[in-house]
Amino acid sequence: MVETKIPRWLAALDENKPYIEVLDGERVPDVSPKKAHGLLAVAIGASMRPWARGRGGVGAEIRYYFLRPDGRWSSLLPDVSFMSYARHPLEGDDPQRPRVAPDIAVEIVSPGDRPSTIQRKVTTYLEYGSTVVLVLYAEPRRVAIHRAGGSVEERDARGTWLLEPYDLALDWEDIFYEIDLNR
Repeated sequence: MVETKIPRWLAALDENKPYIEVLDGERVPDVSPKKAHGLLAVAIGASMRPWARGRGGVGAEIRYYFLRPDGRWSSLLPDVSFMSYARHPLEGDDPQRPRVAPDIAVEIVSPGDRPSTIQRKVTTYLEYGSTVVLVLYAEPRRVAIHRAGGSVEERDARGTWLLEPYDLALDWEDIFYEIDLNR
């Protein structure tokens, strides 16, 4: 567990909109999501929640804090995340400000997102403890699955498949249901 106090400037990022992420000390404005982005985040979180019950919590836009050995901070807001109770208990010094990456982080790519920024986020999540990072490209309905250990797998976001190493079944037809209705 990291004992260094979160600096006031970093903790204050949640007080004003637009929310900003920080990557290696550099402020990165969060891209404004459109309707489809929000619908997808809710649908993914809702599909994960029954599986997560008793294991941990599923949330949207939860801020995670990471202190690099060189003193630079990163603070990310994954669109959806799962954090196990084993890795981040509900009690402790500051349970509202997790200092480790979620077990599962989901980033839904917006049209204005830069590929280099997405890759830096993925690297940061994995470096600070994520087991899996899903990067969802909504328009072509593709998912890049980045796993601890360095493997990357691309899949269609169609049908139902298990997210390994978890036994989490993701039903992409259900997740995209609202999106498909609004096209």
